[in-house]
Amino acid sequence: ERAAMRRAASALIAVAGLCGALSAAAADETPWPKHYGNAPAELVPFRRTTPYFRFFEVPQPFFGPGREDPPDAGLKALKVGLFAPAPNSYDKSRGSMMRGGVELAFEEANEGRGVAELPFALVVREDAPLWGSAANIMASFAFDDDVLAVIGTIDSNATHVALRVGLKAEILMVNTGSSDPTVTETNVPWILRTWPDDRQHGYRLAEVVVRERGCKRIVVFRVNDRYGRTGIKIFTDSVRRLGAPVVQEMRFLPGDRSFATQVERIRSAGPDAVVFWGEPGDVGRAAAAVRAAGVTAPFFGPDRLLDPEFVRVAGPAAEGTTITAPLDAAGNDPEWKSFAQNFARRWGKAPDAFAAYAYDGARILFAAIRRTGPNRFLIRDAVMGTRSWSGAAGALVFDQTGNNVVAPKVFRVRAGAFVLEPQKVTTW
Repeated sequence: ERAAMRRAASALIAVAGLCGALSAAAADETPWPKHYGNAPAELVPFRRTTPYFRFFEVPQPFFGPGREDPPDAGLKALKVGLFAPAPNSYDKSRGSMMRGGVELAFEEANEGRGVAELPFALVVREDAPLWGSAANIMASFAFDDDVLAVIGTIDSNATHVALRVGLKAEILMVNTGSSDPTVTETNVPWILRTWPDDRQHGYRLAEVVVRERGCKRIVVFRVNDRYGRTGIKIFTDSVRRLGAPVVQEMRFLPGDRSFATQVERIRSAGPDAVVFWGEPGDVGRAAAAVRAAGVTAPFFGPDRLLDPEFVRVAGPAAEGTTITAPLDAAGNDPEWKSFAQNFARRWGKAPDAFAAYAYDGARILFAAIRRTGPNRFLIRDAVMGTRSWSGAAGALVFDQTGNNVVAPKVFRVRAGAFVLEPQKVTTW
C-alpha cells in the first residue's frame, strides 16, 4: 500500500512538473517551425502523402520526479560542467574557441551577480581519444562533481554517448558545437543544441546549387567518417527532391593526400557542381587536386570550409567556392560586435561561431538557473522551454527537439577572402 501511494505521489509530481514545463514553453510565443527541422516545403519527405504518424511534432516530455527536491544544504556555488574536446583531437582549435566563449560567459555572469546570489563555478573535463570515454566523463560530472548541467561538446560521437548517460543520470546537456542532425532525434529530453546542425546546410546548399545556380550534374566528394556520412545525407536527399540527384559520390579518409582514383572518376562524371564535405585542410588538398585535373565546375561546401586553412591549402582552387555558414564575423549586429570586442580583449584573438554559440548556450543556461534555482529538473524544464534567444550569434530559434533551426548565410571566396553573398529569398 505504501509503495502504491509513493507511485501515485510520483505520478502527481510528474504531471505537475510537466504542466510547469509546458507553461514555461508557452510563455515564449515564438511558433514552432511549420515543418520538422524547418525544412522548406518542397524538401519535406513524402510531402505528397499523408503518413500514418509523424515524429518530432511535440517536445519529448520528462515525466519523472525530482522537481520537488530541495537545494543541497550548505551549497557554496552553482557548478556547471564543460565537456571540452581533447587537446590532441581534430576539434582542438574549435574546442579552444568554445571554451573561450563559455569562460567569458562565466566571468561576466559572476561579475554581474547580486550580493545574495551564489557564484557560478566551471568544472572542466576533457574528452579522451578513446571510444566511450564520454560516458565516464558524464558520469563523473553527474555523481562526482555534482554539477547542475553540462555544456559541450563538438565531436558528434562523444555527444551521442554523453547524452545517453545524461538521460540515465538525469542531467541536462546544452550542446554548442555538434553538427550531427541525429543528435536531437534520439528522443532524449535532456539536450538543447544552440549550434545549427548539418540539416540546415543541406537544405540551403541544395537550394543554392540547384535553384539559384542551375546545376544538374552534382558530384559529392566527402570525408568517410561520421561527419561526412551524416552531414551529406540531407543535401543528397534534397537535391534529389529538386530533380537533380547526385551523379557521383566519392570519399576520402581524414588526412589523405592522394586522390588520384577519386579525382579521375569525378572528372569522368562531367559535373557542373562539386560539393565537398570535410575538414578544411583535407578539402583544400582535394579541391586543388580536382582543379589540377581540369575540372572547372564550381565548388560548394558547408561551414567548416569557412576557415583560412581551406584557402591556404587549396590555393587558387579555393577561389569562387560557395560556403554556407551560420554567422557573419564581419557583421554589424550590436550584440555580436560587443561580444567580439570583449572576447578579443579577454583572449587576445577574434572569436568565431563556435565561441559565439558556446557563449549563448552558457547564457541560456545561466538564465534558467537564476530563474529556477539549483534543481536539475527545473533547470531542464526552463531550458527546454526556450523557443528563441537573441545573443552574440544572432537569432536562435529552437524546434520541438531542442534544435536551433536558423538557416545559414551564404559566402563566396573572392580574392582569398570570405565575402557574404546577397541573401536571396528562399522557402524559409
